[in-house]
Amino acid sequence: MENQLLAVKALVLVETRGMPIPEAVERTCRDRSTDVRRSVQAFVYETIKRRNLLDELIATGSDVHPEDVRSPYVRQILRVGTMEMKIWGNPSPAVTDCMVRIAKKLVGSRAGAFVNAVLRGVERVSVKNVLEDRPWTERLALEYGHPEWFVLYMLEIFGGDRDRVELLLRANNRVPPQYLRVNRLKLDPLTADDVLEREYGIVTEPTFLEEVRALVRGRGYGSKAWREGLFDVQDLASASASAALGAEPGETVLDICAAPGSKTTHTAERMFDEGEVWAVDRSELGLRVLERRCRRLEITCVRTICRDARGLTVDDLPGVPDRILVDPPCSTTGVWNRNPDSRWKPKPLERFAERQWEILEPALRIAEEYGCTLVYSTCSVSWEENEAIVKRALEEFDVKLVDVDVPGSPGIEEFRGERFREYRKVRRYWPFRHDTAGFFVAKMKG
Repeated sequence: MENQLLAVKALVLVETRGMPIPEAVERTCRDRSTDVRRSVQAFVYETIKRRNLLDELIATGSDVHPEDVRSPYVRQILRVGTMEMKIWGNPSPAVTDCMVRIAKKLVGSRAGAFVNAVLRGVERVSVKNVLEDRPWTERLALEYGHPEWFVLYMLEIFGGDRDRVELLLRANNRVPPQYLRVNRLKLDPLTADDVLEREYGIVTEPTFLEEVRALVRGRGYGSKAWREGLFDVQDLASASASAALGAEPGETVLDICAAPGSKTTHTAERMFDEGEVWAVDRSELGLRVLERRCRRLEITCVRTICRDARGLTVDDLPGVPDRILVDPPCSTTGVWNRNPDSRWKPKPLERFAERQWEILEPALRIAEEYGCTLVYSTCSVSWEENEAIVKRALEEFDVKLVDVDVPGSPGIEEFRGERFREYRKVRRYWPFRHDTAGFFVAKMKG
């Protein structure tokens, strides 16, 4: 019962406070054993990923839809109980009894009676019956825990290829490896594997980037080696953006929307901490996180600038940069494998794209006027936030697209009648193909 109770509390923190899943689990599992934490985390991730199917099972069995339940605790109790019964196959009477006791403990006796009535109805429902006779896109959305609009959208992106859509949905339910980015200031990438295994018990395997490793065994984030600054944790696709920038020692880099700093610090490491990186972000808290990251990695060339990047000019900067990195806030449709709660938040793609353009436009003006190299990246799989933005940049500014020159898949050539002729020069990363986040990288030169 303890694990389910903690999972319900963590789910409520995620839902009501927008707390990241790892933080919510950490908050509720303080002073608990590693086994308890892992169990709670599994409950939380699976319940969030399968929310639409769980809600459909509950509604079918009881005529009660969880979204109409006022108490967030009762809502999550119903979902956790349904998940445990119908997805994990645990004995229904025992699960229902456990959930009733949790409801009484957290909310009260009336809540316990309500949970009992609803879950007794859910016991009689099967996943197979809920899924059968539904249209393909609706069935797939329920089966793989994605909103149906996303299934329909990706079917367009993939030109009607159902197999690729299903591959993506399946991959989004599989957490990719933890990637460790070797800190070149402290560790030679050529000998890093031996050092990490011999001295820290961390076993890794190589990737297509020399300095990035996939964690195979041992602890990455939070480990002694991490605390000593020997590596940072960064998705391989994300690291490809800063690798594509190609910053050299002694150069000056403008990093826009820099917090929390994974690309900032990667760029500084590739420059061997020689030169300057101006990290611009409007979040003071985010910049403080970035500064702590720099201290742990012993990076000194980063200078933080707290301001909104929209309307940015050279007059707002210490000088003229050689290279510019722009990674604006996006719909995050590429990181649903790590952040499944993001699946259920509204995703107005056009609105995200317009905000991204407002951030990218002043950077393009600087690149155009001073001949800077500019890399644009997002953790989105949408056309509107990626190829469409780059296409607009090429049409409105005197910049040219150059090959990203890092491994990856080409971009999307056509979407809804709009063509992007230089799609082979940009890079997309797919969870089902590269075992990374969904990601986009483009490189332009003024």
